[in-house]
Amino acid sequence: MAIDLYSEIPIEIISVDSVMVYKDFNLGSAKPNQITLKNYPHHLIDVISAETVYTASDFTKDAIKLIQKAHHDGKVPLLVGGSMMYFQRLIKGLDILPERDDLFRDEMKAIKESEGINALYQELKLKDLDYADTIEENDSQRIIRALEIIHLSKKSLTSQLGRISNNHFLNDNHVMQLGIFPKNRKLLHERIEQRLEKIIGDGLVEEIKNIINTYAIKDDHPALRAINYKQALSFISGEYDHETFYLKALYATRQFAKRQITWMRSWENLELFDINEEQKILKKIKNTKEIKSFV
Repeated sequence: MAIDLYSEIPIEIISVDSVMVYKDFNLGSAKPNQITLKNYPHHLIDVISAETVYTASDFTKDAIKLIQKAHHDGKVPLLVGGSMMYFQRLIKGLDILPERDDLFRDEMKAIKESEGINALYQELKLKDLDYADTIEENDSQRIIRALEIIHLSKKSLTSQLGRISNNHFLNDNHVMQLGIFPKNRKLLHERIEQRLEKIIGDGLVEEIKNIINTYAIKDDHPALRAINYKQALSFISGEYDHETFYLKALYATRQFAKRQITWMRSWENLELFDINEEQKILKKIKNTKEIKSFV
């Protein structure tokens, strides 16, 4: 799909992605290539080293600054992505959650090593079934973080998410929310397979080896736990053969897409479009009252 707003509307593109923000994480995140980025500059891509962990809080602060600057410069900020949690945090505000506790995390990692991640997932189900049902059973990063919050706050994570919901961002800005995805499931699966084959063929494994050799980061770094990187790391370590690596990454991507679509369909004030409805999307954007002054 190609919608070229640049030729008609002065826009500033802001990437909403939890992995593209890192330098050298290119293939696994399906980062736009250098030609695309040159023709259509994106903010919040390649802005930090992998030795720093970028959080939803960091994104929210950076995005608000960029949005305010775009408005000051007479441009329309266009946020594209990716990370639904980042969108939610920007729109609804950040929940005030406990800081990380390294000692508790070490205890959880020890249990993971001795009993497996499923033991921790089952514990999470007992303490917060609603949240456990929203994540994958092997998502160690989110499982441990949830248990950490529950341990420190003595409350379920679900009860603490969305507590702020102050809507300050929506009150202060006119926000047009558009969701775009292939409504044909067969087409979606075909695109996922083609994308994964290209990512692997272009050198995903070599990219990760270079990242590991370049940066002093642990295997549990959030970016290395992302889809494609996580499975490729297991291949590099000898845990998976190449076929298993491919199938695991394919399954994880399909499940992720399914969750994203489910989330989008229940998203308040989100207008959904098929990926082939380029002209309909463009017309929708251009006919919006707040955009007309720019066209």
